[in-house]
Amino acid sequence: MSDLQSVPAQIPVVIVGMGPTGLMLAGELRLCGVDCLVLGASAMPQNESRALGFTPSTLEIFAHRDMLGEFGPLEHVKAVHFAGIVISADHLSSPHLPVMRYPQYKTEAVLRDRAARLGATVRPGYTVTGIQECGESLETVANGPDGTVRVRSQYVVGCDGAHSTVRRMAGLAYPLTPPSVQMLLADIEHAGLPNNQFGKKTPTGMVMSGPLDDTIDRLIVCDFTAEPLERGTRVEAKHLEQAYRNVTGDPLPPGKIRWASSFNDASGMAPSFRAGRVFLAGDAAHTHLPAGGQGMNVSIQDAVNLGWKLAAAVHGWAPADLLDTYDTERRQAAAELLANTQAQGQVFLRGAEVDPVRRLLERLFTVPEAASLAADEVTGMALRYDPGGDAPEPVGRLLPTKDLRLPGGDGPPRGLLRHGRGLLLTSREDGESASLARPWTDRVDVVAVPRPGEPDLLVRPDGHVAWTSRAAEPLATALARWFGSEN
Repeated sequence: MSDLQSVPAQIPVVIVGMGPTGLMLAGELRLCGVDCLVLGASAMPQNESRALGFTPSTLEIFAHRDMLGEFGPLEHVKAVHFAGIVISADHLSSPHLPVMRYPQYKTEAVLRDRAARLGATVRPGYTVTGIQECGESLETVANGPDGTVRVRSQYVVGCDGAHSTVRRMAGLAYPLTPPSVQMLLADIEHAGLPNNQFGKKTPTGMVMSGPLDDTIDRLIVCDFTAEPLERGTRVEAKHLEQAYRNVTGDPLPPGKIRWASSFNDASGMAPSFRAGRVFLAGDAAHTHLPAGGQGMNVSIQDAVNLGWKLAAAVHGWAPADLLDTYDTERRQAAAELLANTQAQGQVFLRGAEVDPVRRLLERLFTVPEAASLAADEVTGMALRYDPGGDAPEPVGRLLPTKDLRLPGGDGPPRGLLRHGRGLLLTSREDGESASLARPWTDRVDVVAVPRPGEPDLLVRPDGHVAWTSRAAEPLATALARWFGSEN
């Protein structure tokens, strides 16, 4: 085995899964100075385009990390949709417009490069066969190109998808709701499909299509009249052609199928995202209808929530219950995601019996407040971690950058959390908040931003606000809760 492909015998964190979740987590850990090993079952990067873009909440996180430039040119759209009902992006509470037509394999390539650049050890072609407790550590057993390897670690994170091996080994399996509809998904070359990116409902189904680039179109079609394919059935041209004709009444334009798959609306989530030193993230932790492309984005946010907390535990300064907050916060986020996608499925993937509900929603979304609520729900901007007690806004929310400006800046700030540390935004460098935060300056950066009439804010490394000077809680108490004992 070459040094470039060797697998360390011991490392603080083992990540199982080389999709966006695992790769983002690897980058987050390395950003915080923690070594990690990423094991992926596939020997080669995938070229699948399952997820096609980023929600504003994910773009906010990328902006905080100063990562946006790494993705190259991005195609923004000035609208979102709820069950195919279009809502103007003017109603969003984020300055970032949603991104479309950015295939998942491109996202994985960017995140893989970032993880490697930051020093993560990424090893494809390893299938995990066992996770064993060994005193105060874990031993992960995997089969790879050169046989069986055994790796000792403090923590293991399963980012290995909906059929997670880690989830099963950790005893965190969960039942799914019975599927009621099935959708076929394909990337087709030179088909010239209509640009219908938010989907169209017909009496017999739903179809969504549009170009990924100059030569490839994406197709998603749900045929209400068809029997679901048996699990494991390969989706072929005949399946796509029949479903497309049944739903649209037109023949599917000819083209080369580059990749095809099927999925359904079964949903569920693990009873806990943590079992001792084993954690679940992404599709390993929650399964849902992929409505509005939210799945990958929520999974990336799982990784960002967990990364700094694991790093704090490895470095030894994590408060006693910090790792538990990953489970409570991200299961809250997953529950809201499941409710959101189930509601969209009921409105978009049912027959004429739900059309009155759909027409009612269309009218409701002409009311700005209702449109804003729906837009924030489907883009992740509505999420507020339960702050407990009567903590005022914006505690629990992503740092609201829409109206935040740095001196001399011409737009929302980027890179405020680029180092993976906490942040205290205060109006004065020599003020009381800055003075109180001084014992935590190895974990919290202090940035003075003139904001007349606005409160000081303590922001966690994942971008969520932990404290405001309008809260009754003292700053020192919030600092200790999230960043441990003072130095």
